[in-house]
Amino acid sequence: MAKDKFEDNLNRLEAIVKKMESGELSLEDSLKTFEEGIKLYRLCAQKLEEAERRVEILLQQEETLTTAPFVEED
Repeated sequence: MAKDKFEDNLNRLEAIVKKMESGELSLEDSLKTFEEGIKLYRLCAQKLEEAERRVEILLQQEETLTTAPFVEED
């Protein structure tokens, strides 16, 4: 599960929410499904936090960039 793509995990989580909202699961199945949903939620949240940190780093690096005129070599 941990190696799945973020989008795959999010789609699975959405399916779990729909299944649980249907009210058709037994108590035991609801608990198992809820547990899987929590794991997927945590994986998705972790991936989003990692992406946010990467974006912040890239934006910080962008602030330190300098520009220089392009000079053509003969």
